[in-house]
Amino acid sequence: MDRALVLTRVFPSFDSEHYRALWMAAGASAISMWALIMARAWLAFELADSGLAVGAVTFAAMAPWTLAPIAGAMADRFDRARMIVIGRILHLSFALILAYLAFSNSLEVWHLILLAFASGVAWSIENSAQNALLPNTVEKHSLLNAITLLSLANFGSRLVGPLIGGPLLAGLGAGWIFIVAACFYFVSILFTLRLRLRSTGGLGRSELSLFAEARHGLAEAFRYIGANPQIRLVIAVVSAHCLFTMSFDSMLPILAKREFGGGTGMFSALLMGIGGGPLLGTLSLSFLRTDSLRGRLFIATGIVSGLTLAIAGLAPTRELAVLGIALSGGAQAMFVALGSTLIQAVVQDEIRGRVMSLYALFGGGVMAVMIFSNGAATDVINVRYLIWVPGLIFAVLLSVWALMHSELRYVFEHGALYLGRLHPDPTLKAGGGGD
Repeated sequence: MDRALVLTRVFPSFDSEHYRALWMAAGASAISMWALIMARAWLAFELADSGLAVGAVTFAAMAPWTLAPIAGAMADRFDRARMIVIGRILHLSFALILAYLAFSNSLEVWHLILLAFASGVAWSIENSAQNALLPNTVEKHSLLNAITLLSLANFGSRLVGPLIGGPLLAGLGAGWIFIVAACFYFVSILFTLRLRLRSTGGLGRSELSLFAEARHGLAEAFRYIGANPQIRLVIAVVSAHCLFTMSFDSMLPILAKREFGGGTGMFSALLMGIGGGPLLGTLSLSFLRTDSLRGRLFIATGIVSGLTLAIAGLAPTRELAVLGIALSGGAQAMFVALGSTLIQAVVQDEIRGRVMSLYALFGGGVMAVMIFSNGAATDVINVRYLIWVPGLIFAVLLSVWALMHSELRYVFEHGALYLGRLHPDPTLKAGGGGD
């Protein structure tokens, strides 16, 4: 049998030429992003010998997530593919600036903070556009497969980025990481330019300015979420997950060096664990076909992500710490992908950019603040406690939440959302495909 035919049967989203181009572009971009995250975090720790500096750099990269509603309004007004290209051109420029500063031996922590913030703005633009464009590239029945494969590209890049960046950082210096990152961004731009799909949302039909239209459009998105309690619930659960279990990035250099006496090799291993676990998790998720199993996995992976993070924080050896991080990363990736799928499956195209931007705002906003707080806290509190205690808290919290909350039990049982304030007929499945 033809290999291409086998591939599209196993991964039906790859049958779309538009999706293939989007996926390749996203993968190349993510490799650059994770290599840069690694280099910036390690350089901040080396330059300042402080968890506060690492937290500040990481927070600066994530703070622009608060601009996600504006970026989401842009994604519902302008051509989404072009927005992605603009975001990645900005990324490429910032990587080259970092390379120049590194090779000229003039790189300082404030440079890292400023350029991390600029990269965060570019990421907010491209991510909002990509989230809104994605469902237009595949048939609805392939949406979960498309989202999980895109997560696979992203989290797989968390393995490849440090795998490339670690030896470069240890052997040749950070400047070469920035050069390689710029090259991957260039490749990403070339793939994005292959997208011939023109996609915009429901804004841009009035004489209002962008910001006035964004304000009105976001008010509409808030009303939409307010009228749909299950969408609010998923956003709340994912935000709590981001707060407790996905806010440890700024602590990894400290964990590697202070607790295990390692250098860039140990730091790279932890980052590759974050990538390797999600690579396997999202790959398995791409085979998922039934809604009821999707709901059970949504709850289960959330609980597992907390429990395995506790293993990482309590690990007595390097190997067990990397394993715990990998298992937690895999569960986190599956949980976030499932949450995104649940919402995207029911939200209309004309408002999707704004709704998904609010989804990113709430989850990413709390995560950014917590990452900064955790980084600063490592200067006074043992980093292990800051990893395992929040993980255990979330595992217990979600278990109780799922047992006590009828709306969350509905998601658990049906693996789908319904729109509106009233429960549908419990014998019916809402939000797409059945078992």
